[in-house]
Amino acid sequence: MRLLKCNSRFLIILCGMFFSAGLSAQAIPSGPLSIPVYHPMVLNPAYVGSKDYTNINLTTRAIKNWDQQLLHAHQRLKATDGSYTNIGLGAYTFLEQANTSWNTGLVLASSYHHSLDEARIHTISGGLALKGIFEIPKTTEESTGDSLTSTFSPNMDLGAYYYGPDAFGGLSVTSVFNAQRHYHAYGGYKFLLSRSQSIVLEPSVLISLNDSTFSEAHKQITPYLKLYLQNFYIGTYMKSVDLFALFFQYQFPRFYTGVFLEFPRKGFLNDDNIIFELSLGINLGLEKRKFLQHRHW
Repeated sequence: MRLLKCNSRFLIILCGMFFSAGLSAQAIPSGPLSIPVYHPMVLNPAYVGSKDYTNINLTTRAIKNWDQQLLHAHQRLKATDGSYTNIGLGAYTFLEQANTSWNTGLVLASSYHHSLDEARIHTISGGLALKGIFEIPKTTEESTGDSLTSTFSPNMDLGAYYYGPDAFGGLSVTSVFNAQRHYHAYGGYKFLLSRSQSIVLEPSVLISLNDSTFSEAHKQITPYLKLYLQNFYIGTYMKSVDLFALFFQYQFPRFYTGVFLEFPRKGFLNDDNIIFELSLGINLGLEKRKFLQHRHW
């Protein structure tokens, strides 16, 4: 039997994430708003390991409220002979500030990937995530000792995901044990506009529901649009006619960086109505590959 091999740097990162989460505390992250763009594993654990390199990403709010971050890491495990196995492993931790509390936690995810063809181009995966969520009350001058009680909530996510060179799609349930569990459906298609210039147009749709919004599912549909230009992409989504969103990302051989913006279409702009998030990621192992198929990243 071939033994599984996990990147030692990846293990160190997971340990660091666990340690930082143990010192702070959290709940299902409501932010950053760019989660569907930069952190899809938060919505669907089956996404873990869908890249053939180790992916690490940190996103933080950059205007007014810096106390909102999300850090994730995931990879496909390797066998001792260097080939990739069917098992993915990942984790994420987050910190967000609410009105009266801090939310934080650690999520560990695993996935199994099954190739649908001998070329291993079309793949379907299933994933499971176990999470521990903390809510820590803020201390104020008016607080009493009885009100400063931290709470801990275990939970679980489940998901399935298909991905190939042209199309992708997934279904998932997050916070299975909550009274208000969430259901997500996400899918898209890549249209090759120019093979020589690696220009690809990717429309996609995200539907996120909970038990109380099923009757208004049509109001929970969010269309996305990305335009890939070799190692760069720019995109937007339509959540509300009153808001404008713009995000982009550039891939370097070893790392990538992105910016996410959301602001009202009308009126004056200020720190209270502009969402500005920065994202920085590292791709361990990608430096050994050439960007010959830009549209697959």
